Amino acid sequence: MGIKFLEGFASIIIILMIAPLFAGLVNKFKAFFTGRIGAPVLQPYYELLRIFRKETINSTYSSFISRIAPILNFISLIIAVAMLPVGIWKPLISFNGDIILFAYILGLARFFQIIAAMDIGSSFEGMGAAREVTFALFAEPIFFFTIGSISFLSGMTSLHDIYHSIRIDTLSHLVFIFICSISVFMLTVTECSRMPVDDPNTHLELTMIHEVMILDNPGFDLFMYQYSAYIKLFIYAILEVLFFYPFGRESFPLQLVIFFVISFMLAAALGIVETVTSRYKMKNIPHYLLFATAIGFLNLLIYTFTK
Repeated sequence: MGIKFLEGFASIIIILMIAPLFAGLVNKFKAFFTGRIGAPVLQPYYELLRIFRKETINSTYSSFISRIAPILNFISLIIAVAMLPVGIWKPLISFNGDIILFAYILGLARFFQIIAAMDIGSSFEGMGAAREVTFALFAEPIFFFTIGSISFLSGMTSLHDIYHSIRIDTLSHLVFIFICSISVFMLTVTECSRMPVDDPNTHLELTMIHEVMILDNPGFDLFMYQYSAYIKLFIYAILEVLFFYPFGRESFPLQLVIFFVISFMLAAALGIVETVTSRYKMKNIPHYLLFATAIGFLNLLIYTFTK
């Protein structure tokens, strides 16, 4: 029992340490594809350190909710990390039906950020919170029609068992998993406020979704939100990478090589998408999310009836 706990705890620490590095890699690819040198890959670590040193100032109109929400948001994401089936051992939190808990732990993290934005009393942050809730309504079915479809076909309800049931040894399995990965990629773009749904580098309040909700959070609160954003991006990246079953190989070094190669390719794909696409109009984002849901649902139907 003690060894399993240490293995699961080690996975959490490694993911928390690598998460900003993945965000830095995405930004580096984005700079490369736009013909710029860009910031160093380790820039997110420097940014976190710089923000952490800032003084925390709370609005006089805010309540205790704004003070505890960043910490609760961060803790929720750590719980989600503890459920990721990364490595050759079981995650720290794993049981039948944990796929439902995983989805709503991520939803709980979003909830804390939304109520904190509304607690500030700013019309801009309230606008961002309203947009976040609206798009979350369309984004949630994508998760259940992709990872949930694999759960339906395999008969497993634990994330660890679901991902370890994936096989890509036949053409039908390969096509099914590839289309599922497309849906999750579109979900990643949405949930992590990336282009073309949101622009993480914008400073125009009227066009922001995620960033506008944390405009009044300096210092430690901003540090927690920014670090949480890096962790969330890496969580969805891991969900994407695990589709290709890197930890089902017999050789552990081969598992690591496959994991990091696919992660590298995913960072490049995110950089390309953010380079070649422009930000969608707000009215078009629900169509984008419904399309991701539709292809996930149709993928499940086609695979089921052609199996």
